[in-house]
Amino acid sequence: MNKKKNEAIAYEKIKRAIMLKRLVPGQRVTEDWVSNELEMSRTPIRAAFTKLENEGLIELVPHRGAFVCSPSDKELEDVFNLRIVLESYAAESAIHQMTDEHFKELDELLKEEVKAYEDKDYEEFLRINSHIHAYPAKVAGNKFLLQEVERLNQWADCYLILRDNFYTTPMDQVLSVPEHREVVKALKKRDAAAAKKAIESHMLSTLNDLAERTSIFN
Repeated sequence: MNKKKNEAIAYEKIKRAIMLKRLVPGQRVTEDWVSNELEMSRTPIRAAFTKLENEGLIELVPHRGAFVCSPSDKELEDVFNLRIVLESYAAESAIHQMTDEHFKELDELLKEEVKAYEDKDYEEFLRINSHIHAYPAKVAGNKFLLQEVERLNQWADCYLILRDNFYTTPMDQVLSVPEHREVVKALKKRDAAAAKKAIESHMLSTLNDLAERTSIFN
């Protein structure tokens, strides 16, 4: 295998172990473990660690090694409170530019989100979730706003991976699906105030849920 392919395999192996809660926040991830699991040298593994650190899933501690990140409640609050501000602004900016075609695309994303939950496909859910949250910023046509929304979405995805109980939450207890529907409903009515309220309610609901899950054992 070539170097890039080995890096990709190591990255996916570690990330999936974190998503499936086989590696939990605060746990050390050793190069020896990954090397033995994948039967490869340490060089691509180090590159995978660096990529995972950039994504916020791994923390590299000098002279100690790599550890699965354990975000604080303060970090969660900072990210989600900033998302409320930016995504509310995006909705307000885009709401009168949205067409029937835009709403059809949002409705399709909502259907795909339900299917991802039913299939227990976490990676697909995260992809769709990011699209839903970034959609108003894309319609608004503000590339700087879109960059910031997508960047914060990436951080939020990391926190979901580290704390969310995706695989054990029954479909009838999933909050994000009806909360996303409320946001889309307000957008369709072109009610900026209602859209902003729905966005804030959804963000705070997710934040409160994640704040209660300090580890897989809670």
